[in-house]
Amino acid sequence: MDCTIIDYLAKQRASFADEPLNEVDSLVLSTISYYRFEHGALGRTVPTEVVPLPVAICGISHEEMYGGIWLSHMGGDEFLAAVLASPRFMDLQVGYYANDVSSHFEKQFSAMTFFLPDDTIYIAFRGTDNSLAGWKEDFNLTFMEEVPSQISARTYLEDIADTHASPLFVGGHSKGGNLAEYAVLTCRDQTFEKVVSVFNHDGPGFAFTPSERLGMPAYDAKLRKTVPESSIFGMLMEDRTCYRVVQATGVLFTQHASTRWAVEENGFVALDHISSEAEIISSTLNNWAKSYEPGKRELFIDAVYDIFCAANAETLTKFAENPTGSALAVASAVTKLPSDMRSTLIEMIGGIAPIIGVETAKKAKDKLRLEATSAIEAPTQ
Repeated sequence: MDCTIIDYLAKQRASFADEPLNEVDSLVLSTISYYRFEHGALGRTVPTEVVPLPVAICGISHEEMYGGIWLSHMGGDEFLAAVLASPRFMDLQVGYYANDVSSHFEKQFSAMTFFLPDDTIYIAFRGTDNSLAGWKEDFNLTFMEEVPSQISARTYLEDIADTHASPLFVGGHSKGGNLAEYAVLTCRDQTFEKVVSVFNHDGPGFAFTPSERLGMPAYDAKLRKTVPESSIFGMLMEDRTCYRVVQATGVLFTQHASTRWAVEENGFVALDHISSEAEIISSTLNNWAKSYEPGKRELFIDAVYDIFCAANAETLTKFAENPTGSALAVASAVTKLPSDMRSTLIEMIGGIAPIIGVETAKKAKDKLRLEATSAIEAPTQ
């Protein structure tokens, strides 16, 4: 069986002073940032106060620690126990915890800073939690040039850079990876020079160009983007090829979980390309989105969000707790949508079917062509 980041935590015993931060460490720290530290010491101290990681966790109940995030059913307990037992991670200092979720501003932002023994700093941006505001902000990326969390991420990075002279690593998983990239792409030049590397672990790309740095050698040299073989999220709005594919267990969306990524020694198990299924789905979604101008995308996303909000649930967990009531509320909300929203909703849902057919046919033809070529070139017995 392939090793995971949990196995890595058990095996890697070297201090950061002896073994510098690597891509697996980045994924570990990005995963730690999902936990709800506002219920512990970091929620009771001034943001600039730094405490050992075990102290930050102490006194937080299991329910408070997870708050419905995906880690609660994807190995979160085992992962956290491995972190606290790891000589490499257990004594890390953490601080500058931020958590800002607002349904009104359609914003879900959280970040924390890790101070490593080799006098470097790792800034971790949290990915999407289970709040409807968080998911809405994700979808807003498809039609907005800048969302609230991206602005906060840039400000957070620059504040840390202004306060500390140490070299900076910046990263995140899922939307956190997008925030990390955005912050580094749009920060001041003096802050950019302090950044050693920026890690985007299966986070989406960009519908709009954030800055002239995107695609420039100086930025590409810092970027470390990784996606699992069945990546969906990490390939959304992603036109670049500067990413590495990682072997992972599970299928499609389940591979998004960082606890499913395969590790060997101090790196990930690398593959040549994403799976054909992931390529079909990501191409379909990207082509579907590009076939509509930003205004249409906004109408569609607002319509879907309004439908979900009709169930009076602030999180996906609460929405699922009352499936019958939520379904009735959704059905009622669809009929009450303004005519322009309802028309756009029907049009765009109907528009995805032909694209699925075209993409599936294209991939099937490519596969048949490859198999035919292989058969022709194969040596005869």
